[in-house]
Amino acid sequence: MGVRGVALVLAVWAFALPAGALAQGGGSSSNPFAPGLPGGSPGSTTSSAPPAQVITNTNTSTSAGGGLSGGAAVAIALGAVVLLGGISYFIWRDARRRAPVRSGALAAGAGGARPGSKAKPKPRKLSPAERRRRKRGRAR
Repeated sequence: MGVRGVALVLAVWAFALPAGALAQGGGSSSNPFAPGLPGGSPGSTTSSAPPAQVITNTNTSTSAGGGLSGGAAVAIALGAVVLLGGISYFIWRDARRRAPVRSGALAAGAGGARPGSKAKPKPRKLSPAERRRRKRGRAR
């Protein structure tokens, strides 16, 4: 499975997530800000039925149903690490393939000029006047 195959699988997976979130919507509601309320037209009239009684729960025990469990948090973290590691591996591999090939001497750290740089100018032979001028500057 190449880079394109992995990219295709990730794209299909990413596009499948919003469909699952839309399926969790609240029934026939047309208002996205109130998913639990039944949808009705704004101009509809309501019947004169008495309001329903509100029943309160007197149970004082707490339920531990909300939030992530420890195992789910670890699985999400491992999934994120694997995903980021895979992305960085493919970027690294692509960069290595497209990088220019270096010569053995330059890669070993022997120094030398880089390809495309100018060569150092060769030292020229000094004229007699230049030699005298340099000699005058020396301490005796």
